[in-house]
Amino acid sequence: MTALDSPRLNVHFSFSMSQVPSDGDGQLHTLGLLEQLRTECKALWGTSSTLYFRIDELLRELANPNLHDIANMSFKVELWDRYANHVRWVVAAAGTVTIGHAAFEAAVANWPDERFTLRQGIMLIREHNPTK
Repeated sequence: MTALDSPRLNVHFSFSMSQVPSDGDGQLHTLGLLEQLRTECKALWGTSSTLYFRIDELLRELANPNLHDIANMSFKVELWDRYANHVRWVVAAAGTVTIGHAAFEAAVANWPDERFTLRQGIMLIREHNPTK
């Protein structure tokens, strides 16, 4: 079953004809219908593409592994990639260093083979590197 066969797809086109075309105007009438069809399809595409991009934007926001509103939570527990080049995931963000330490210890306890850092901005507070 294709999308066009779906019972949920309800698209209606209505074309008005001000007069019945004569035999000589048949091609012009057909071209006029094609132009109207193109206009209707363009409007439909604009609506569906706008909706598609809005839904895509929201899904990307939901899929973001980082916390969204952490501006005032300056202590971050970060999980690093295996080469320690990039932060893969902000595991926790806290407003106080005490909660940051607790989150760091919980992360290390759950994933002891991973590299973690507790940082405030660029300042390194603690680090767990199992390869050292």
